[in-house]
Amino acid sequence: PVGVERGFMTRDAAVERTIATLRFFWNAPHGPEPDATGYKGFYYHFLDMKTGRRVWKCELSTVDTALLLAGVLAAGAYFDADDESELEIRRLA
Repeated sequence: PVGVERGFMTRDAAVERTIATLRFFWNAPHGPEPDATGYKGFYYHFLDMKTGRRVWKCELSTVDTALLLAGVLAAGAYFDADDESELEIRRLA
């Protein structure tokens, strides 16, 4: 939302990036495996930028999970148009 409102990117570009991010986290593997993205609803502190999987045997992070979920909720509230893409954002959020 901030990037769009301040003119750093178009709304369409923000929609594409937001959908890609939300789809990734919606489908990301959770479990006790050492390379999972999260576990029991929490996400790891460091994720590989290419694979989205846990790196460096890092810990689960309540802070990073909270920041992620705050962004997800903000995206769901901001993208309020009645088109298919923004409806998908709200469904995933």
